[in-house]
Amino acid sequence: MNLPLRILGLLGHILRGVLTTALILPWCSRARRHHLIRQWSRTLLQYLRLTVQIRGTWPDGPGPYLLTSNHISWADIFVIHSVHPVRFISKSEVRHWPIFGWLAARTGTLFLSLTSRRQTLEIGKAMIQVLQAGDDLGLFPESTTSDGTTILPFKTSLLQSPLDYQATLLPVALRYSVPQGHSESAYPFIGEMTFMESLVRVLKSPPSQVTLFLGPPHKAVELGTDRRQLAVQLHALTQRLHESV
Repeated sequence: MNLPLRILGLLGHILRGVLTTALILPWCSRARRHHLIRQWSRTLLQYLRLTVQIRGTWPDGPGPYLLTSNHISWADIFVIHSVHPVRFISKSEVRHWPIFGWLAARTGTLFLSLTSRRQTLEIGKAMIQVLQAGDDLGLFPESTTSDGTTILPFKTSLLQSPLDYQATLLPVALRYSVPQGHSESAYPFIGEMTFMESLVRVLKSPPSQVTLFLGPPHKAVELGTDRRQLAVQLHALTQRLHESV
């Protein structure tokens, strides 16, 4: 499918997502809601020509899980959703992205201002409420995106709540491949790039692949007795997954 047809198809798919989110998701069971989000995300990735390779399996236990991952691109969320939908914690500016910000808000994303300590405490309480309700939650502890070649240090600001709640953590790692004949992946969303600039870059890029590495779950208290120790241990687990062959 050539680029103009893919763009038309993508616009139609986004419209279906808006209608589904507004008219159907509010009345769905959790299982049905997860199915619709998973299928919509998989189709979105098809329009982006991004293939997901999965290493490992989602845990058999009932959860809920606090999924932690390195962060490279806005596409990370849909890659994870295509395997198992979770509610995410995102930077407050994501709420203002065209259409995708609205979709994120309507599907339960928690928005965080990185400059507000008070809001960080409020988000910490909201994280516990989400887990208590039985929903899985996704967190990018780097608190920013990287170029994907390394994993940045994990911030500690949102790791106290998992310790207080004795949450079950699910470390995962994402790794985007570099298409043959190219020097870099189109997916890293870094620097001063806007969302629309990144989307156009991705749409113009050749077919790509991302590998999602799923690690085993761990109780937060097994990894650390304080949030700094927990951040170090989580980072080490994510690094090992990211370097897996």
